[in-house]
Amino acid sequence: MNSKKHRSASIYLFVIKTWIEHLFLTKFKKKFYSEPKYESIRIHFLKRKGKETKHLFFAMGGVYIKIGQFVSNLFHILPEEFLWELQDLQDKIPPREFEEINERWLYDYKKSMDTIFTDLDKTSYASASTAQVHIGYYNGKKVAIKTLYPKIEEDAIRDLKTISRVIWLIDRFVFKVSAKEVNEQLNTMIRSELDLRSELKNLKYTKQLFALEKDFFFPTPIEELCNKHTLVTEFVEGKKIYEIEPLDSYTKKNPNLEKLIRAYILMIFEYRFFHADPHPGNLIFMETGELCFIDFGAVQSISEEETRILERILIGAMRKDYHLITESLFELGAVTESLSKEELIQIVKYSLEKLNRILDSTDHFRNISFDTLRPAEDLRFLKEIQVSLKRLLSSLKLPPNFLSLHRVLALLLGNSSYLDPTRSMIEYAEKPFSQIVLKGSSLKKLWKDEGEEFITSLFSLPKELNEFLYKWNRGEFQTPDSSRKEELRLKEIFTFGALGSIFFFFGMYYSEKFWKEPSILFYILSGLSFWSLAKSSLSYWKQK
Repeated sequence: MNSKKHRSASIYLFVIKTWIEHLFLTKFKKKFYSEPKYESIRIHFLKRKGKETKHLFFAMGGVYIKIGQFVSNLFHILPEEFLWELQDLQDKIPPREFEEINERWLYDYKKSMDTIFTDLDKTSYASASTAQVHIGYYNGKKVAIKTLYPKIEEDAIRDLKTISRVIWLIDRFVFKVSAKEVNEQLNTMIRSELDLRSELKNLKYTKQLFALEKDFFFPTPIEELCNKHTLVTEFVEGKKIYEIEPLDSYTKKNPNLEKLIRAYILMIFEYRFFHADPHPGNLIFMETGELCFIDFGAVQSISEEETRILERILIGAMRKDYHLITESLFELGAVTESLSKEELIQIVKYSLEKLNRILDSTDHFRNISFDTLRPAEDLRFLKEIQVSLKRLLSSLKLPPNFLSLHRVLALLLGNSSYLDPTRSMIEYAEKPFSQIVLKGSSLKKLWKDEGEEFITSLFSLPKELNEFLYKWNRGEFQTPDSSRKEELRLKEIFTFGALGSIFFFFGMYYSEKFWKEPSILFYILSGLSFWSLAKSSLSYWKQK
């Protein structure tokens, strides 16, 4: 099956067979079974096809395993019954023989690996879709030696062409999978991972970004042994996520999970450059308390504009501002015009309210059951607002960068539910989001846009006071009679009292949200207002 002549043919035959079976199921069998019976048959079909796809990709090896890993996280596009069967592609990849790996070193360095490294373990430490890792010592230091499989580049280019055609066929004749976006991201991801110089560059750049963060560690590369096909770094001792006892306590948060969530909020919102593959094998919790990231083959950058829109979506969710979320989704290009603004507002409102109900009613977030999710409710809601599921799915169009974010979020949710099943990931994200994002430059711009307008509107309230100050400054103020002066003084007292109370309230509000600059400003304005109130009250009392 692995011969060049039959690789593409095997994929095409499998896809055609699957399409015919799917067509027979949905167009013929569906007519002869009750809805519950048909649903049971459909689920069985998807699970069987998932297992067949997994076995095929394992047999084909190389880039097909990487593609399988990518596809296995497309829960927003493909049926989950099919995708769950592909999860073994993430961490159960069979290793290759040492002699095959050693070919790379003989070709690139004209030396065998065991003449470069001492105490070299010829048994694979970890095997991936495109490369394999061995452990040895170099100049007395324990190192991790990552090597691309021989000839994988040639296979990858040919296989990517085949997969591109297959995805187009699925998108055209089976169901919509955003073929163009998926193909573009697959090509970018695979080609990047076939050049370990890119991974070296990503590692060094991320290490530089986190230089001032004491809770995170990134392995130091041995650059004289790094090239397009090999990457050697110091070996990092520690535990993987599933080697750590999960926290099952309601009293305190898991410090390991706190570090992980903080790292991603920094990467996405502060640095706009993130590690796009946080599966358990790529995270090491060190005895020093530091969190170490390894394997920088899959990274993603995000533009300042996209970060700003994402911040607005999250702030809208915090404020329950459904209009802000809807406008941001349209601005992002995540929703097409086939869905109206009013329809999307209703869907966003329903989704957030349901999420809040689940968070309030759930005390264990690992393996949440269908009874908790109640997908039938969602279908009833869509029917009520006259939006079909097909139209909803066809209107969603995530930008390429956000496909990686979706994968990151799915993996973080899995890590979170293991490390602390008693709390939602949102609870862990609230504090670092407030500390990092709400102090970020783009949020300062949001504060500038909204805060200045708010203050302007506040100061426009005491119209008489503004007129008084304006005329007094220009020397145009004329002393009114005593009754007019008393009326003006009472208005001043009322105005300064109202302003002081409003400014103090907003000072407390922004203080709770960790917005340091606006909270200080409002407290200062509150103090000035109450001081003016006291002064006006004293003058009025003396006048009386």
